[in-house]
Amino acid sequence: MRRLDIARFFVLAVCVGVVVNAGTAFGQERLRRSIQGPVTQEAVTRSLVLMPEDDAAADGAAEVSLMLRVAFGLDSAELTGRARRDLDNVAGALREPALADARLTLEGHTDASGPAAYNLRLSQQRADAVVAYLTSRGVAARRLRAVGFGEHRLLSEFGEMDDRQRRVEIVRTF
Repeated sequence: MRRLDIARFFVLAVCVGVVVNAGTAFGQERLRRSIQGPVTQEAVTRSLVLMPEDDAAADGAAEVSLMLRVAFGLDSAELTGRARRDLDNVAGALREPALADARLTLEGHTDASGPAAYNLRLSQQRADAVVAYLTSRGVAARRLRAVGFGEHRLLSEFGEMDDRQRRVEIVRTF
């Protein structure tokens, strides 16, 4: 595969597996999680359930966020085959008893390449694509909401053009 072709696709991976607290726009705490290794149904379930031993639970965490980097073609909102396989596991987890009543926001993000207005539209289209795929796999649409943030919520630990900025966060609010 040519170098340019490789650059056209995002690698479906998960950000470094670290749990951190981050404030939300409303002053609530968000417990951020990611999965090391394969995106399995069990890993997704563990990531989205707030456990009593979580430090944030004692502090009244209002949200749990699972940061996923979902693969799309360059300038595209079409899910790749690998993205679909991983989202199948996400859908399976959302149908499990521990998450059966969970309401989730799918937050789409981009890096800072391209005009801000374009990135905002693209991030919304990508979040919409993830919601559409999850509903096609049996997750009730009323439980899901898609929001695009474009390049407006970059992760401070990575450069603004870093491909790890291209992600979809699955946010569960309590």
